[in-house]
Amino acid sequence: MNKAQRERFQRAGWKVGTVGEFFDLTPAEEALIETKLRLGGLVRALRERSHLSQADLAKRIGSSQPRVAKIENHDPEVSLDLQMKAIFASRPSASRELATLIKKWEAPISTGSLAHARRSLKTRSPLLGRNSKATKPKGLTADRLNYKVPSSGAA
Repeated sequence: MNKAQRERFQRAGWKVGTVGEFFDLTPAEEALIETKLRLGGLVRALRERSHLSQADLAKRIGSSQPRVAKIENHDPEVSLDLQMKAIFASRPSASRELATLIKKWEAPISTGSLAHARRSLKTRSPLLGRNSKATKPKGLTADRLNYKVPSSGAA
């Protein structure tokens, strides 16, 4: 939507915002939706680049042509697993490329500090019924562990 359209809708009394704002989504939920949409388009592009028909790709992933069409057309019922399976089947190097990306994401966290963080969360987490006070492991932030440190008043 361009600026003029946005202003016209706002003048008419419409609330203009993102899907995330409308549905009160967390940033992680918004990112998951955006990723699933992009993967559907990627499946189509990779399939076409590989000169595969939907039926050919369906055979490679052990599915049906209509299911491949659903993947490419962003059907919400399609799982992330099936999307990834279709990507790996249309682009054999995708598995290696994804592994490289995952290694890149893991790089900042050393094995020792991650193990320490896991032990720390097990022994200090009020969610697991141990001590009532949670502390963050040194050198790691809560968001890198997908763990929200409760406020000091939480028990």
